[in-house]
Amino acid sequence: MIEFFDSTVLVAAMVEDENQHEFCAQALEAADEGYASLHSVAECYATLTGGRLGVQLSPTDVTRLIRHNIHNRLSLVSLSVADYLKLLDRAGPAGARGGAIYDLLLLACARKVKARKIYTLNPRHFSALAPDLADKIVSP
Repeated sequence: MIEFFDSTVLVAAMVEDENQHEFCAQALEAADEGYASLHSVAECYATLTGGRLGVQLSPTDVTRLIRHNIHNRLSLVSLSVADYLKLLDRAGPAGARGGAIYDLLLLACARKVKARKIYTLNPRHFSALAPDLADKIVSP
């Protein structure tokens, strides 16, 4: 089954102190045909090196974690320039403002791989932006 992991789940899977670490780590470990957005690699790096979570890891440690937990376990998907422009056209009508554009980006990647499950710690945001995918969105 094709499963898509958003950045929040990936970070929680790598940080034991995160509230949903167990759920996220187990889902990532069990993924048979898992995908993540290439953008999520950068988001994970920024989050884990930036200290927002109360933990600030070295760039070397974060790179190692990303390679082990994301690159070696999941296929990475990206969008074309045309995909980004279509996404921007849909952002306003979908109600996306500010950082919600990143959720739309991840949802577009999940659509691209035809994900049957979309793991996120932001289910309300994802469902609001993509009501057609609500039955695929999984959260603890």
